[in-house]
Amino acid sequence: MKNKIKNISLIFVLFLTFVFLSLKFKSFILLLVSVLVLSFSLLIIKKINKNILLFYFTFLISVIFVESLLKVNFNAFFKEKSVSINNENVISYDNFKYEKTYLGNQLKKGNYQHYKKDSENFIFNINYKIGDDNFRVNSLIKNDVNKSLKASFFGGSDVFGWGLNENETLPYLFYKENKNYNVFNYGIIGGSVNQNLEMIRKNINTLGDINIVITSSYQLPRISCNRDYSFNTPSFTIVNDELKFDGYCVFSFLKLNFQIPRLVGSIINRSEIIKILNNAFTREGNTKNIKTYVKIINEINEISKKENKKLIVLYYGPKKKADDEIINSLIKNNISYIDVSLHDKRFFIKHDKHFNKLANEMWLNKLNKYLVTLKP
Repeated sequence: MKNKIKNISLIFVLFLTFVFLSLKFKSFILLLVSVLVLSFSLLIIKKINKNILLFYFTFLISVIFVESLLKVNFNAFFKEKSVSINNENVISYDNFKYEKTYLGNQLKKGNYQHYKKDSENFIFNINYKIGDDNFRVNSLIKNDVNKSLKASFFGGSDVFGWGLNENETLPYLFYKENKNYNVFNYGIIGGSVNQNLEMIRKNINTLGDINIVITSSYQLPRISCNRDYSFNTPSFTIVNDELKFDGYCVFSFLKLNFQIPRLVGSIINRSEIIKILNNAFTREGNTKNIKTYVKIINEINEISKKENKKLIVLYYGPKKKADDEIINSLIKNNISYIDVSLHDKRFFIKHDKHFNKLANEMWLNKLNKYLVTLKP
């Protein structure tokens, strides 16, 4: 009996050790190993059918082997390193701290440094300030209760201002030229329209007199839960032509009615097997997902109209078939949109896929021209 207790205790210590290591290094393989170790303690406590036991351990060990195999970069064995580390692009956001909110994982309140370097030269070196509401604070925007109008900007990292100073973001540039508006930046890094809708549903006060949603077909994978940063975000589906809440994203093939700890997601989303399964089950580019995407935007539009507010969609895309389908649907649903597609590299941050200040100035010019047509 003493030996049995001793063995169980030893195995349990090993289990906790591997769990700790899996959390520290965010390793799915180590998490599987911890499950394997825990299983041995269960064997000691309770007798299990040998066939079931053999199948279970064979399956678990096979998964660990396949996961380990997929992690190996075989190209590294056959390619010579032609670029030294001093010539590589280095991006740093190691101090970013996230927390779980009803919209998914957002930056915690605080100050963050974010930089990108090309060799020893900074492409950008930015400090972000995040407020109590988990959105970016812009010290240059001076909202005033005496102003009669409100403008709300919704979107992803392009609205947030990835790699941009405060005076380069679209919300600030709008504020600078439209002094009668209080301006709010509701941009979320990795965000998409499903989060925008959920935010408006849960807090109608986020709506402005005008609501600018910056979106793209690039968000289709996000609303289909096929990106690691979609973890814990609200998901929607169409039932009998009505948009229904479909739970929170875990994988493209799994949604739950509750959110799970962010740390768990950061581990399982690093699994190569899960990535393969996500891609196998995803429906990001099909007509059904496009219809859901447009339906989400349409509901934002309907809520805006009900509140006597105005929605304006700034849409950009890579000129794919999906873009034509989306734009035709926006027109069919009488949703006001402006095509702000830009493809020239001068509109992007150097060595980055995010838009720069010049792009925001182009977008603002189109937006301001449209706003003139709304004035009596």
